[in-house]
Amino acid sequence: MKQDAKYDKKLKEFGMRVRSIREAKGWTLEQTEDYGWSNWQHLQKIESGKNVTLATIFKICEVFKIDPQTLFKD
Repeated sequence: MKQDAKYDKKLKEFGMRVRSIREAKGWTLEQTEDYGWSNWQHLQKIESGKNVTLATIFKICEVFKIDPQTLFKD
């Protein structure tokens, strides 16, 4: 079993939460670059469940103007 496989469900949930926040702002993936995200394709991968670093989480929070705990609420 892949080492991170046990976290796949959590990563998908995290990505869905990021997508939900982005869509609530009315932004397309491409528009996130207008608000400070460097590469919309990277955000697309995160939204589909790709693993992220802590630095990336902080960047998501900066761009979306949210607190980190917002990304982890159930």
